[in-house]
Amino acid sequence: MSCPQEPKPVKLVTSLIYSDHEAYEKALSLLNQKMGAIDFIEEDFPFTFTEYYTREMGRPLWRSFFGFKALILRETLVDIKLFTNEIENNLAKEDGRRTLNIDPGYLSDSQLVLATGKNFAHRIYLGRGLFGDLTLMFKNNQFQIFPWTYPDYQKEPIRSLLLKMRERYVRDFREHFYEK
Repeated sequence: MSCPQEPKPVKLVTSLIYSDHEAYEKALSLLNQKMGAIDFIEEDFPFTFTEYYTREMGRPLWRSFFGFKALILRETLVDIKLFTNEIENNLAKEDGRRTLNIDPGYLSDSQLVLATGKNFAHRIYLGRGLFGDLTLMFKNNQFQIFPWTYPDYQKEPIRSLLLKMRERYVRDFREHFYEK
């Protein structure tokens, strides 16, 4: 028999895809107010892996990544994704087109999970219309990709920055829970 157990807290990570730098700065400020201090930033990667957002947001597109200092409980990802959806809606153009896309997720010592409203076979229902996408798995000292892993998450420099974020998470977790 398996016994229920609470999982370890995780690191909140967020990716923003945007073309409007003013909307990006506003979103970053709102995220910082709600989620607390940001301890990891990698900004302004050219986003060229898909045309999915081009019609809605225009060109050029940029992607930035953030990690937040405070560790979170995994079950809070649903509320966080709903909050980021609200930011996207509030910063949309008058015609409803978004100016940015915010992808929150969490990073643990073993995985990167992103929140999404789109269901597929590899996604687990989290509640309130949202799913968790197991995007990467950490094994043998590196992130393992899956057939469904987003193309830019499969390549450099994103894989290296996620490794740095993971290292920070492991360090922060140890400091918070084992060195008191």
